[in-house]
Amino acid sequence: MVDSPSVASDDIRYQGKAVAHEDWIREFLAGQETGVLGLTDSEEPHLVTQLFVCEDDSIYVHGASDGRAYDLVSSTDEPQACFTTSEMGRFIPAAEPVNFTVEYASVVAYGPISLLTERADKRDVLESFMDKFAPQLTPGEDYEPMSDESIDRTAVYQLAVDRWSAKRGEKPADEPGAYDSPLR
Repeated sequence: MVDSPSVASDDIRYQGKAVAHEDWIREFLAGQETGVLGLTDSEEPHLVTQLFVCEDDSIYVHGASDGRAYDLVSSTDEPQACFTTSEMGRFIPAAEPVNFTVEYASVVAYGPISLLTERADKRDVLESFMDKFAPQLTPGEDYEPMSDESIDRTAVYQLAVDRWSAKRGEKPADEPGAYDSPLR
């Protein structure tokens, strides 16, 4: 049996906001839509915002079978990646602007990244995307089932999570002066 990812929230500088509960991390990831995949090029970081699914201690994203991310993963020995997703809550004002804060929650995951090569594995992951983002739709009724050709031309990346950390900053519902972002 493969070990579950280690929870590295003890490494967070401000322990008052660290979340060390693996169940909370999994639940948070299940409820998020997008995240940022971080890859390392020899000269600079490469970040890609993606829809994602998290299953069986892995984070999956998909894209074209060409481009910079594809090249970095397919041409690097044992490529490593990180992935992060977050959500923002209310703004919390203070007497001095330097003490303003915001409610938030986030997860960062680290591990090796690879490309799935088996069509059946890719199909399973792509169907998980449909289940997550279009659960109201039925294949064969609301849309055509995925063709082998579509699956073959789609790159599916698997970040096998070695470790992850989480942070959460919340205030009571009746926090004085708390307000939602004026940008939403």
